[in-house]
Amino acid sequence: MPALRDTIRKDSPAGFAPTQAPLALPPVQEMPGQKNSFKVNPWIRSPLPPVNAGPDTLRQFNDGDANVPRRRVLPLPSNNGLGGGSTVTNTTIVSPASSGASSAALTAQTATYVSPLLNAGSTSYSTLNLTAKSFQLISMTATGPCEVRIYGNLIAMSIDASRAMDAPPAAEYANNIITDVVLDTAPYSWNWQNRVGANSNTPQTTNLYIAVTNLSGGPTAVQVSIVLLPLESA
Repeated sequence: MPALRDTIRKDSPAGFAPTQAPLALPPVQEMPGQKNSFKVNPWIRSPLPPVNAGPDTLRQFNDGDANVPRRRVLPLPSNNGLGGGSTVTNTTIVSPASSGASSAALTAQTATYVSPLLNAGSTSYSTLNLTAKSFQLISMTATGPCEVRIYGNLIAMSIDASRAMDAPPAAEYANNIITDVVLDTAPYSWNWQNRVGANSNTPQTTNLYIAVTNLSGGPTAVQVSIVLLPLESA
């Protein structure tokens, strides 16, 4: 077998010669609208509603350097008669009450509680009978310094009896506390804006459970007047 140096040709075969200059590539063809008087619209890919439009009708350009929009009109979608809508008109008719009918008016009532003679720091527990099973508290006045607690049932008042004044009730208890107000500065009055209470007995009654603590320095009988608005009749 001949050596490798003897089989490699040093010269090109007859009729072949290496090129001296690289081949020239054809010029790049420019797309229409890229290098002329029309400028590309940057919003060409804005979302459009569904229309019967082809690629040609979606093209839009600006005319020259004046940036005057020139766009082709999109064809309207064809109506195939499907998916017709309907309009529903709701009419509310308010009929006045007849001459023989009467409507119950909401009237505020005052519930008054007078405690027995209480020593300083002593508490009295009592039940008031109202004319409604639920009510909205409006205001309260007292004849002396006291703490007033109102409950929805008797069990809640018994459980809450050991809680100290200004101490928050335990969160895990269904305490049924309607309100807890401390009147320690004259005038001894309090006004509510959004406090609603209800009796929670089973069956529901019109009882209101109240605990009054004497905060004065000596024995006294405390009178508490509560203005409320009945919401649910007995």
